[in-house]
Formats: sequence, structure tokens, C-alpha cells
Amino acid sequence: MADFNNTNLADFSGVWVFCEQRQGELQPTVLELISEARKLADDMGTEVCGLLLGGKGVGEKMAKELGAYGADKVLVCESDLLDTYTTDAYAKVLCDTVMAKKPEILLIAATNIGRDLGPRCAARLHTGLT
Repeated sequence: MADFNNTNLADFSGVWVFCEQRQGELQPTVLELISEARKLADDMGTEVCGLLLGGKGVGEKMAKELGAYGADKVLVCESDLLDTYTTDAYAKVLCDTVMAKKPEILLIAATNIGRDLGPRCAARLHTGLT
């Protein structure tokens, strides 16, 4: 984590949405966040990316639905270890992906999972949380 430098703002671009799913179904809040992310991205002149974590095959069904609501692209992280939500696994994958790709904004819904995951990722990434 010490190598992550979040002070050079020119390195960051894009509005990302953590696409929470449970048992292969997108949560309704995700579609609302994608729509709001689309508005932000249009104002900023950047793209919207959905970040979808889950078990094998999770992305096949949901990527098209996310695109219909305004996502320009969807990053899918599939593993049997992500089939059921666990804080440590999801936080590791989400933070590693953010460090590698550097979105300017990451939106996470205020669901039970979002309230667990958001603060953990903000602390690991040394960023603000609203």
C-alpha cells in the first residue's frame, strides 16, 4: 500500500460504480448509481465504468444491463472466492483494481455491504469518504 500515490490528480480519470450483486442479481441501488455516474461523467468529460465482483459467470448477464443504464464499460472480477461477499476479499480486489486503474471517483451504495466496504477501501486508499 505504501506505493500508492493519490496526490497526482492528473493520473486519475473516470467515474466508477461498485456494482453490488447478490446471488447473481444486481441490487436496485446500482442502477440508480450508474445513472448518477453518467451525469457526473458527462459533466466531467469522462467515462463511466461499472466494477462487478462475484463468482464465475457473474458478468455475462449483468454487463449488458449496466450498459443500458449508462456504463461505458464494465470491469468484471470473477472468482469462486468472490461468490459470497466477505469484507477482506472484496476490499482487496476493489482496492487492487482502483490502484491499478485509478478512477477519479468511485461510487458505492449505502447498503449494508456498501457501509462495510466503503470505509475499509477509503482507509486503504487514503482517500475521503462521503
